Amino acid sequence: MRGLKERLRGVPKLPGVYLFKNLNGDVIYAGKAGVLRNRLRSYFQSLDRLDPKVRAMMARVEDFDYIVTAGEVEALVLESNLIKSYQPRYNILLRDDKSYPYLKITLQDDFPRLVITREKHHDDSRYFGPYVDVKALKDTVELLQELYPLRTCKILRMGRRPCLNRDLGRCAAPCTGEVDRESYRDMLVPVISFLEGDHGDLVRRLEGDMQEASRNLEFERAGRLRDYLGAVGKIGEGQKVVSESPLEADLMALAGSERERLVIIFRIRKGKLVEKDSFRLRVSLAQDKDEVLSFFIRRYYGEHRDIPREILAEHQPADGEALVAWLREQRGAKTDIKVPVRGEKRRLLDMALENAVLLWEEELRQEDGNRRILMELARLLELEVVPERIECFDISHLGGEETVGSMVVFQDGVRESKSYRRFKLEAQNNDFQAMDTVLRRRLSAGLRGEPGFLPMPDLIMVDGGLGQVNAAAAVIRDLELDIPAIGLAKKHEEVFRPGISEGIRWPRSSQVLRLLQRIRDEAHRFAIEHNRKRIRKRSLVSVLDHVPGIGERRRQELLKAFGSVERIRGASLEELAGVPGMNRRAAQAVYDFFREG
Repeated sequence: MRGLKERLRGVPKLPGVYLFKNLNGDVIYAGKAGVLRNRLRSYFQSLDRLDPKVRAMMARVEDFDYIVTAGEVEALVLESNLIKSYQPRYNILLRDDKSYPYLKITLQDDFPRLVITREKHHDDSRYFGPYVDVKALKDTVELLQELYPLRTCKILRMGRRPCLNRDLGRCAAPCTGEVDRESYRDMLVPVISFLEGDHGDLVRRLEGDMQEASRNLEFERAGRLRDYLGAVGKIGEGQKVVSESPLEADLMALAGSERERLVIIFRIRKGKLVEKDSFRLRVSLAQDKDEVLSFFIRRYYGEHRDIPREILAEHQPADGEALVAWLREQRGAKTDIKVPVRGEKRRLLDMALENAVLLWEEELRQEDGNRRILMELARLLELEVVPERIECFDISHLGGEETVGSMVVFQDGVRESKSYRRFKLEAQNNDFQAMDTVLRRRLSAGLRGEPGFLPMPDLIMVDGGLGQVNAAAAVIRDLELDIPAIGLAKKHEEVFRPGISEGIRWPRSSQVLRLLQRIRDEAHRFAIEHNRKRIRKRSLVSVLDHVPGIGERRRQELLKAFGSVERIRGASLEELAGVPGMNRRAAQAVYDFFREG
């Protein structure tokens, strides 16, 4: 939590969406904000003031991410898309899949309709939106129908008596033959132009009509025109986060220096931004942006098989033709690499570029601060080198059972979760012996050159006092390595060094101490996470033993699907029946068991 608070200074004062993540990197909450820094700060200022449910959520937050948007409306839409994509645990009340409305013009009809819809199909209709302000949308449709009398009836029956809308001047009544197909479709031109964002002509017309109504003392009409103007303004707010077309593309934006680059990926599926990811690349001076992009595309899609129809970037990668051929081979269909220069795709790419620059600037500020802290740590402990890679170890067990050792890695003061490791141990109550076993396994693997355990650490840290750090130092000496080791004891937050009985106490405000606390706490959480899962699994299996017709296989599938007894207890009959291996009868048995007992 301390490290997250320090990161807040780098969060921009701009609108956007923020994502809270747990220890495993899973998104557990997605929210929107008019000012990202202020909103995020409100979560970290004083946990005691938070609602109990929010406080429980924050206890599980280990990281956060954010996406900057052009405005609050765009943030609202993006929040909805990301909630549907990630289904975060603490956004459960939004799982009704409510969607924002679109405006739809049925171009496939001879006399198209203008209708409001919440469903977007891949048909020949033209869709605009989505729109967050439903009232403004309805007012705008009313205005458009007053100015351009398009039909609203679902079924057009020719040769019939016209409906009331024709008498009110809100329908050209193609059913009567009073307007031909060409003249009718001419009315669509200004409507489509307006919905595409060209509001100038309509706004000027409304302003002129409103002034004329005021001069003629037609105040009711002037008020209605004023409301229409307001609705047009709200409808006109840009919404770049949702594509008008069913776009399937990955947007790649680069930021950084000649020696190091940051790449942001915006993954758009079915016209919606569903995921954001970022990567850091160390490059040589000889590599230009096109070479970096080419290298990244090969590495990224070599590991991620979800290759889209299009890759949008600010420039073409090196070896473009060969890369397109390789992508076709990987995907089984053609993938185009494009550099958009205008229109919707360019606007989306610009949003990705802005987020890349902001994230790069935030990370630079964080790294600069971390570097100073690590240099101070080296000075205080009289280390020969600045500890760029710190590995911390902790032991956790349940009364001598389910013993597990954890290893977490902090590179340049930032956690590197991909390098985390767990070591399962035989049941034992001796933490010193367990620490010996874990360190010996880890360091021996590094000496053998195993990729998952390289490079070796600059500093080894253990969760504990003198006994634990002496155990670590003994293993290091036995393996003839020259790696410094320290321990951080919880009771007085003292730092221990091998062979020195007196611990070092630094001020609680010390940034060096805070960094070590953050690393130690991370190792502890990573260790106990395994045991918590084992407890939940045991509890679930124990309870389900009493349910008729539920054997080992079905117990495992229920565990995988729901994760806890409480979630199974709250599941509907349909959700239980939908679990692999379950049928209606078995689902009914589980459902009845929890409601009868």
